[in-house]
Amino acid sequence: MKMHTIALLALVSMAAFSTTAQAGPHGMPGMMFGGGPGPGLMLEHMADHLDLDDTQRDSVRNILEAARPEIEALRDQFRANRDALEALDTSDPAYSAELNNIATSNGQLATEGTLLFTRIRTEIHAVLTDEQLEKLARSKERMRQAFHRRMQRS
Repeated sequence: MKMHTIALLALVSMAAFSTTAQAGPHGMPGMMFGGGPGPGLMLEHMADHLDLDDTQRDSVRNILEAARPEIEALRDQFRANRDALEALDTSDPAYSAELNNIATSNGQLATEGTLLFTRIRTEIHAVLTDEQLEKLARSKERMRQAFHRRMQRS
């Protein structure tokens, strides 16, 4: 059950992590940008952990599916920036300007991602009961504590 809790919180609370600018693989915020679990797996973990009924499952599925194009567009833009960053030549006289442009773009994309995932989280929270929201909050707190313990050991 602990793994379900961790996976659920990591996915449902994506906005919380992207707002703190924690980066996933390749410097991209959030697991969905880095090729981690997508909406289908996210829904299954949430449904199992919070005991969603069929109506709630359908609502969450619709929320995630509606956001999919925006998520994919952000992911594609982050990938393009990563490719552009890798292609930079440090000896090029325009290196600093090009690097600045990519960094600025990544900042804008991180802002868009934060707003998107916050919107998704708000829409999903509206579907949950008070008891489910409390369970989610307790799980999120346990995840934060586990994260802090791991960071202290590092």
